[in-house]
Amino acid sequence: MSLLTTEALLVSSAGFGIAQATPAQLAICRIIDGRPLGELRDHPHVAELVGGSEALDLLRSEHGELPTEVCLLASIRSAKTIVALAAGIRATQAVDVSGLTHGEIPRVTILSLKLDVAAPAFRMLVGTVQASPILRRLLIGEPTADSLQLRHPSGRPVEIAVVAGARAGAGLVARWSAGFIADEAPRMSGSADGAVVNLDDARSAVLGRLLPQAQALYIGSAHAPFGTVYNMVQEHWRKPSGAIVVLRGTGPMLNPQWWTPERCAALEARDETAYRTDVLGEFADPEQGLLSPVAVHRSTRESPLELVPVRGARYSAAVDPSEGGAAGNGFSLVIVQYVAPRLISERGKYRVAFSQDFRGLGPEASWKEIAAVCSRYWLDVAVTDAYAAAANSDLAKRYGLRLSVDKATASTKLEDYTTFATLVHSDAIEFAPDRAMRRDLLSIKRRATQTGSTIVLPRTTDGRHCDFASALVAAVKHAKSSDNADAYSRMRARSGAMPKANDFMGPPPTPRHRDAADRRNRNSF
Repeated sequence: MSLLTTEALLVSSAGFGIAQATPAQLAICRIIDGRPLGELRDHPHVAELVGGSEALDLLRSEHGELPTEVCLLASIRSAKTIVALAAGIRATQAVDVSGLTHGEIPRVTILSLKLDVAAPAFRMLVGTVQASPILRRLLIGEPTADSLQLRHPSGRPVEIAVVAGARAGAGLVARWSAGFIADEAPRMSGSADGAVVNLDDARSAVLGRLLPQAQALYIGSAHAPFGTVYNMVQEHWRKPSGAIVVLRGTGPMLNPQWWTPERCAALEARDETAYRTDVLGEFADPEQGLLSPVAVHRSTRESPLELVPVRGARYSAAVDPSEGGAAGNGFSLVIVQYVAPRLISERGKYRVAFSQDFRGLGPEASWKEIAAVCSRYWLDVAVTDAYAAAANSDLAKRYGLRLSVDKATASTKLEDYTTFATLVHSDAIEFAPDRAMRRDLLSIKRRATQTGSTIVLPRTTDGRHCDFASALVAAVKHAKSSDNADAYSRMRARSGAMPKANDFMGPPPTPRHRDAADRRNRNSF
């Protein structure tokens, strides 16, 4: 059996063995190889893949012309990497090496963000070659950790190697190119972005070194709306030429067995951005709200503003501190009640029990007030961030409150807020009817970057920067901590006697206090 086409390598049991490849996947293979679409041309997914019927008429592959560059934006779990690997193997057999001198070994380069990111794909490539009775005969020597060599029909070795992205394409200028594959290309930077993987420079380095019948492939899922791939899509989508073809495939188009309507709907409800990029293959908004206003409204109770402490419940307190003072940012306290599930099949529930900004006070006075509120909920520990942690710990300790510092990093912050958003969108959190908290929650932004996403907490005109949101996320994160397990009973065991709320815990909310809370509640929305 001949395996000299990307399509054959994709579907054959002597190749990657995807026998149930979809029409869109087969069309991608034929366009990459410069082969006519044939019977696939009339399939609606194929027209959608290239951008419409007019774009189909512009395809030079219909006339047997190999495109120099192909950009494939596709959903996750759509076999786009396997298609690229198949194209890389085909290139080792189809590239024209007649102009090379003795000893020159051309290379099909797989450019990755990091070597360990490309390792699974390279292991799949090696495993496929070694397991194939046809491809194994082409293998020269033993594969290394990041490269292998296949015998060209001329007898010359052609290398397939994984390289890490380097500034100015330094790893791509040493030899002739039999092909270039940029894996996760949408996450690579352009020359203006200054990241480690500079796709603009890599592209410039390799295009002038492409041998005849070699090509460059840029594959990945759409991500941030900037960079080399984004610009390529803006300029060439729906306008294929002999130089550049841009293809865009959705999850249901490329892998309907995985991307069922139910799975798509579930992801869209849980994370709209992930649905847009990972299923639809569309670029994310540069910046958008983390939480759905509908979900926040649905999860907000009508009353009361504050929950009365309940013995035996589990509480967690978190504080977003500041310099204090009469103006600007204050100390924000949020106390969360965690309601454990009664059955294994149930899910726990988080309820905002108390929230308040402490303004117009100095740091010591703020901690005194915060400690008094925490004591009402039988708490002698509160979570805080690293801002002035040592000084704040000393002040809080004077009033019987111990601070636990959450040393967040950019990556853990993204994880914490993403987990929080999942809880909100799955109705696992109940918010207090507090207008300031609602405003803070809806102000949280997720900003797309070239390497991922980051959380942005905008600063408002009154000096706040989503203080309630920061404290609430921290309180929810630590709600299941052993420090918060049945705080009332823990206090009882520590004191050696049954504590009374009025003895040392601070007074419970008075009727007047609850009246004030009710007034705040009525004015919240």
